[in-house]
Amino acid sequence: MAAGCIGGGGGSTSSSESPTKSTTSSASQTTTSNEYTVSPSETTTSTQGETTTSQTQTTTSPTQTTTTAPQTTTTVTHTTTTPQQGNVELIILTRHDTTIQSLAKEYFLKSDIAKEYHITKIRFIKATESQWVEFIKRGVADVGWGGGPTLFDTLYTEGYLAPITDEKILSLLGTNISETIAGMPMVRKDNDGKVYWIAAALSSFGFTENKKALQKWGLPEPKKWEDIASEAWARDPPQYGIADPTRSTSNTRIYQIILQAFGWDQGWRILTLIAANSRIYDASDAVREAVIAGDIAAGNTIDFYGYTAMQLNPDCVYIIPEGESIINGDPIALLKSSKHPEAAQAFIYWVLTEGQKIWLNKEVNRLPVNPSIFNTPEGQQRQDLRTAYYLALHTRGIQFDDERALKTIYAMQQYFKATLVDTNEELHRAWMAIVNAHKSGKIDDQTFERLKDELTAPIQFKDPETGETVTFTEEYAEKINDKILKDPNFKDTIVQEWRDAAKAKYQKVLQEVNG
Repeated sequence: MAAGCIGGGGGSTSSSESPTKSTTSSASQTTTSNEYTVSPSETTTSTQGETTTSQTQTTTSPTQTTTTAPQTTTTVTHTTTTPQQGNVELIILTRHDTTIQSLAKEYFLKSDIAKEYHITKIRFIKATESQWVEFIKRGVADVGWGGGPTLFDTLYTEGYLAPITDEKILSLLGTNISETIAGMPMVRKDNDGKVYWIAAALSSFGFTENKKALQKWGLPEPKKWEDIASEAWARDPPQYGIADPTRSTSNTRIYQIILQAFGWDQGWRILTLIAANSRIYDASDAVREAVIAGDIAAGNTIDFYGYTAMQLNPDCVYIIPEGESIINGDPIALLKSSKHPEAAQAFIYWVLTEGQKIWLNKEVNRLPVNPSIFNTPEGQQRQDLRTAYYLALHTRGIQFDDERALKTIYAMQQYFKATLVDTNEELHRAWMAIVNAHKSGKIDDQTFERLKDELTAPIQFKDPETGETVTFTEEYAEKINDKILKDPNFKDTIVQEWRDAAKAKYQKVLQEVNG
């Protein structure tokens, strides 16, 4: 469904991904935030005021208490954090842009919570997903904020998040903040009920189109993912845009949605044809910018990228594929590297309550996770966002299995990159040859369908460990998922196998068309 424009005039966009066209650096390179420059190999923060004082006889340290997250049928004991003495500097590891960073710094440092916990300074580190682990390992950051559930679930799985134990935060769950929205988790808990991240904002996933560019290229308006994966969208140069999943958490989520919406086998066929009709970009914001400029007619976008495009160019419209999308929570979490866990949790509480007004800013335009913010004076001015929030609550999406997605995420990202990104030129050339042969009458409908089926069929490749010829089934992806992450040699070998096999398949189809 098409989304209405929310917010006022244009401005700097907000995002849990980079808002500017830039080349992402590796974890060994220097990362620049709006406040300072830091390398993951440097430790730049010092321990200040680590002493805590008890305000009540029941107050304990979060590191000493095992907590159970609130459930409807259980009695829960929480930890109450105590303000630290001395000046505290918090370091926030983030994917949010400088607009959100600046607003958070301005609002929070004026808050009573900041004063209570003696927090006098906030520094932000804007880092790519691949750099987060290095920063956490070096003990550089206290809080992780923004970047999508894929990133935070990865950190949770690998043990880089600390459980949230503050009673004020946990009391928000199930009251001010729903634990699920549109069937999707807004909280990540372990088997013991400990809470490791909480959504701070909501997001949906779809595509943004430029109506003027659609008209220029004679393209039908897409409503669903299958529309883009069709002969009707085959153009030279391609007029759809997608991002490399190894560089974009939002595009990773879109691909996971498609794989679950259509099933693993059919999902990969649809992804293959979408990629065949697409230009590949290094980052999701670059896709958005291309749509705004009319360089392409449409492209994958998270919702607030779409809303930004609509503000900056009236020809742009953001569309949520009906019944083929989900609502995601964009998390905030306490990092295990935090030197100030009490103050860090105080900041998290602020973000989930008073700090929700950041999303209402007309240069941000995101959906808050805590609807009580709409009862504030700022919230009363954003009835458009209030409407969008309650629309999101009733979005008809797929029954997305987050645990299932996590089991194949690394394998899926690398397979997509090897077979659809690195070999995109060969894929696009073969697909255009099939389409043009069909349009010219060189091949009939039956031959067209057969060649399309061959082009999108699962590739066969040699398993590096067994030497056997296999296909990339969901079961196989799950089996090698952790090995892809932990064994660089295995990853490099199998990625090359995938790349070579995909290229050979596309060239074979092209030769058959031309032959």
